[in-house]
Order: sequence, then structure tokens, then C-alpha cells
Amino acid sequence: MMRKKTTFGFALTCVLVAAAIAFTIGYLVSGNKVKKITETAEPVSTGYSQVDEVAEVVRQNYLGTINEADLVTGMCKGYVEGLGDGAVKYLTAAEYDEYNKGMIGETIIYKNFGKGIGYMQFLGFTDSTKQSFSNALNDFSKASITKVSMLVFDLRNCSTGDIETVAQLLDMLLPEGETIAGVNKMGERTTLYTSDQSEIDYDIAVLVNGKTSGVAEIFASTLSAYGKALIIGTTTAGDCAQTEAIQLKNGDYVLIPNLYYVTKGQQTYSATGVVPSIAVDLSAADQKAFDTATLDLAKDTQFLEAVKALGVNDIILPGSTDTDSDKNSGDKDKSSDKDKSSDSDSDSLSGASGTTSDENTSEILDPHWDDDEYWNDQGGNGGEDENYYDENYDYDAEYYDEEEEW
Repeated sequence: MMRKKTTFGFALTCVLVAAAIAFTIGYLVSGNKVKKITETAEPVSTGYSQVDEVAEVVRQNYLGTINEADLVTGMCKGYVEGLGDGAVKYLTAAEYDEYNKGMIGETIIYKNFGKGIGYMQFLGFTDSTKQSFSNALNDFSKASITKVSMLVFDLRNCSTGDIETVAQLLDMLLPEGETIAGVNKMGERTTLYTSDQSEIDYDIAVLVNGKTSGVAEIFASTLSAYGKALIIGTTTAGDCAQTEAIQLKNGDYVLIPNLYYVTKGQQTYSATGVVPSIAVDLSAADQKAFDTATLDLAKDTQFLEAVKALGVNDIILPGSTDTDSDKNSGDKDKSSDKDKSSDSDSDSLSGASGTTSDENTSEILDPHWDDDEYWNDQGGNGGEDENYYDENYDYDAEYYDEEEEW
């Protein structure tokens, strides 16, 4: 019996030493990084006599078989759970692998609604997001129906991602200056990311709600701090802190916030959240529909308010009623119904009407209908497709042949 007590006490000391070191070690100045506890770290006395007492009671009275490894893992999890902060987690090596897998594949779903409005729903900020963002802007700039001059960023329910990706997007959208800084528990402030002089000029509205958290809050608040975007929706979660993954000697991890992110003007939104410029609630039914990716944007009051804030009052969306259409300009064919996603696995658009589709339900216009240079080439002046007219349009060939100017 005494031998068992000694073994448990040694294991408990090792566990609590590792946990104490994880909570006192310094911070990194970048996003979610992994740091290993060094072999030279000094031991720290825990002084938890009550834990020792509980251990003795269990050892002397428990009828079942004690799995030492599971016992130690459980104590470690209990230690961090005792903080009452859901952002702090103890993960085994296997759990940490699963945690990282959850960050893969998240990207952007985007759509051109016409009237100059481009919509982007952010599912997360990962390594592929910058390329997805660039792809969307490229498509918006060359749209055959209407080019995009205004953007709606949908960050509702967005809660995962990497701060470096956020900084890259902010660099594209903002002028020169500091974009993100950090303040540690001692109040020491460090500039983390800056933007260069080049910037992409769009009018921007950002949709947020109570489930918008982490780096998504930093993205929204920084755009707002620079005066580049209006924020519409409800107050965000207020979880604007860097979470660092610290690897322990046994291969497990402690995930712990150790740095408050700060936007321009030294404003942090941890514990308070980002308050929208225009407060708009969804009904309980609409919120449930949004959470399950079944809310029609034509009935999404937050999205419609964002479009209105950008100065567009007559946009017609798929799913609009005839009454709604009569109130608008009636220019139905200027709104593209083709959803695009940079992730081939994305089959639905959260907040959009049903599943995405590769079919354009608007009237399909010839891509060259307003291209005079193209038509001149096709009219007998050496164009590559001399049969284009014959295959696509009814025309009087004899008349066109006689027209010298053509």
C-alpha cells in the first residue's frame, strides 16, 4: 500500500509541476503556435494538500482498478477545468490532432448578387482563406453581369482560424499602419502585424452575431477602427485573445489564452464584444434557420440591412415574393444566382436559399452581347469563329455581306 502511495504522489507532483509551468511560461507574439516545455524548467511546488488527501482516500477505499495513465490525464483536465474558462483546454496528443483537423478545409463561400453587391461568408480563417478571398475578388471584378463595388462580409457564427491569415487579409484591405497588437497579463504592448500602403477600395459591411468570436472579431473590429466598414448584427462573443498550444513533455497539450489582441486605438474587445454600428436581431426562428444553413437571404433581415447600409434598396434576391419584386426596379436579370465556393466540399450556403448550384437560373445573356470589338471581328474581318452568327443568331446574311461598314 505504501509503495502505491509513493508512486501516486510522484505522478501527481509531475503533473502539477507541468501544469504550473504551462500557466507561468512567457507568450509568443504570433497566432496559435506550439511551444514545448524545456527540460531546464524549474520545478514549482503546488502546495495542494487537499489533492493529496483525496488521493489517499481513493487509494485506500476504491474497489475498482485504477488506470494510472487515465487518472493522471483526468487530473490534468480537472486542473484546467477548475479555472472555469472554456478557452483553456487540456488535450491529449490524439485530441490535439483532432482539434487541428477541425481547422482544415474551412474557407469562403461567395456570391455576386448584382447591383454591385458581392457577398462572402467566412467559415473560418485558415491557410487557404487568402487564396479563396483573392479568387472571390477576381471573379467579382470580371463579372459579366455587373462588377462588384460593395462587399458584405458574413462573419456570423465564425469562431475559428489563425491570426496570421486575418492579418494578411487586413493588409490587402487597409492603408499603411498597425493592424493588430497584443497586450500580455503584465500590460506590456507589442505590435504584431502592420499593413503596407496598398489597399483595395471597397465599401464594406460586416455581419456579426453572438457566435462571432476570436480572430473573426479582430477582423471585424479592425476594419471598423480604420473606418473601412460598418458592422451590422448583434454584439460578438468577446473572445479576443491569442490561444497558444503548449506541448508538455508527455506529448499532450495545454491550450491557453495568454495575450489580448488589440486593434487600432488600443481597443480590446475581450469580455465586452464588438458592438455593431447598426443593431439588428434575427427572430428565434430565423436564427435557427441560419444555424442550420436554411435561412433564405431574401428573408435575412441582417443581410438586407447590410445591403441597405451600403446604399442599395432595390436588390432582388432569389426567393423574393412578387410583392417585393414590384417594389423594386424590376431588373431581375442583373442578379446572378450562381453560388461559388472555393471549397469543392461546400454544398450549402449558410444564410442562403438552400444548396449551392452550378446552374444560373437568371436569363443567360451572350457573354459578348456588349462587346463591339468582338462583334466587329466576327462580322467577316478575320474573326476566328466565322460560324458564330450562324450557330447562335438568326440574321440576314445577305444584308450583312452588303454592308461595307460592317
